[in-house]
Amino acid sequence: MAGTLILGCVMIVACVVIQCVVVSIMLRVLLVLETRTMIRPTVFLARGEFQDFATALYHSVVNFATLGYGDIVMREKSRLLGALEGVHEVLMFGLTTGVLFLVLSEQMHLAWNERIKTE
Repeated sequence: MAGTLILGCVMIVACVVIQCVVVSIMLRVLLVLETRTMIRPTVFLARGEFQDFATALYHSVVNFATLGYGDIVMREKSRLLGALEGVHEVLMFGLTTGVLFLVLSEQMHLAWNERIKTE
């Protein structure tokens, strides 16, 4: 009975640690993506594509999410930048997913090997 209780507590602690690692990794990735999302509107604003930062940010987020509403567009000679931003973000989502999967699978593999060694 006491052994089962200890094992249960160890499993709970292990799950909490794994969740903390996953959340930490996801927050770091989110910070990188958020930083990149703020850079593009600044560049668009500096190029004179939009009148204010809010409009540039809205346009960038819509392209980032590949929604492409079309309610706000850049000048004709710069429209390719918006499309390239959408394509780039699709690739970044795939890359981020792949990296997260790689890190999590490696962590699970290491935890599994440690568990096998202790048994």
